[in-house]
Amino acid sequence: METYTVKAREPTVLQGQSHYVLQPRDYFIGLKVDTAHIVPGDIDIDRFNDALARTLQAYPAHAGRVIRPRDPKDPWTISLGNQGVPVTVMESDAETEVPANTVIQSPFPFTQSVKPVKYLDFDNDEPLLKATIIRFKKTGNTSIGLCSSHLVGDGFAVLMFLRLLSQNYQGLEPLDPPPSFTAPPRYPFNPADHNDIPSYHYKYLYPLREVPPHMEPGRKKPVRVDLRLRAEQIAQLHKGVLAQCPESNPPILSRQDVLSAIVAYCLSKADPEAPPIQHISTLFMARGIPPRSKNSAGNALMLAVTKAADDFDKETIFSIALRIRQSLVQCRDPAYAAAYDAAQEPLAIQAINAELAQDFIPRPGHMVVNSTWRFDWTSAHFGFPGQTRFYHTILDEPRFIKMFQPNPTRLPDGTWQVRPKDDVEIVFYIHKESRGTFMDLFAAQAHDLGMSGDVEWVPAQ
Repeated sequence: METYTVKAREPTVLQGQSHYVLQPRDYFIGLKVDTAHIVPGDIDIDRFNDALARTLQAYPAHAGRVIRPRDPKDPWTISLGNQGVPVTVMESDAETEVPANTVIQSPFPFTQSVKPVKYLDFDNDEPLLKATIIRFKKTGNTSIGLCSSHLVGDGFAVLMFLRLLSQNYQGLEPLDPPPSFTAPPRYPFNPADHNDIPSYHYKYLYPLREVPPHMEPGRKKPVRVDLRLRAEQIAQLHKGVLAQCPESNPPILSRQDVLSAIVAYCLSKADPEAPPIQHISTLFMARGIPPRSKNSAGNALMLAVTKAADDFDKETIFSIALRIRQSLVQCRDPAYAAAYDAAQEPLAIQAINAELAQDFIPRPGHMVVNSTWRFDWTSAHFGFPGQTRFYHTILDEPRFIKMFQPNPTRLPDGTWQVRPKDDVEIVFYIHKESRGTFMDLFAAQAHDLGMSGDVEWVPAQ
């Protein structure tokens, strides 16, 4: 095993600044983003380290260190001392990289984790980003794993970082505009117009120095559900749900609205003893909502939470999808987004100064959708287009849903099969006693909505 410390090539885009100020929207201190890209070949370490140095030139905060303020009234910052990113290179004798070719891997064996709890210590020197390269000797494949603190970016920011890293490794021009580190000006809003800002994720907190609630010993562990649908099947489901609209001109619903609604509907039916799902929280990316930049660095997340049904007994998949769409449209209003930030900021500051982190376990009657379905994760392919597989993590608690584009697969003859980008892979956890009922309900509901063919259920790992 070898370890390198890679520093940003200088001058960086923040040259002249000693610190980068984190915004309260960045205060996801208890979370990290783990990713891995497996390529069918070797990675040149010197070239990788040089590409990382050039990528850090555009993302210098990733090579810095968290500074906790002595005065809780002051913001948390990142020292831009270019302390660097550790890169660990190791070898594996494993016969295969993953037990099943699903995007979600649990446990996640590809990264060495950053330790968020160390950011609480005033003399802390814990990195914000760690890279792990694993060479699989028996398969000839290589894993490129990144573990990034959520303080320096959400999933979209990690993807942009990876795309630039991949392009730099190949000696190619960037695919995206450079990240913007400029905090947007305040957008005017009337607080009286926005008295329904959701904040339940700050109602449930846990001490950062203790075991997270979902990892507590003795907690009832659920089982996984992995399913895939083809693009034409999704189009059929979309058409079938729109047909439930009581009006002659149905509103615009996205395919994700429809899929989320079908999952929520079937989950409620599969466990009649539990409270039905009334509130669906969708992780929403606020980049591009004025005055925010479309390529802003850091975090740009909101929770779009549906209102409860007027009459749950009359709920249809269409009415659920419509409530999801309405929650997302609301988030696109610049005044609402500004009001959301204003409502969340004091809660985020209070939590981080009290050494508390958000507990995202969905409560009874709630479901969370954290989808990156439209993200082309394998566009960061390091010179192996159509042959690179992407892997990620999930909160292994019921009613926490993730969606992705399925990975390409290698056929017995050595050729690669790439699934259309409009196909989907849906992953979540459910209590064991409800899994079979859910699968039967989902398949039957899909058939009733006009979907042809079968649901592709991926065997449990």
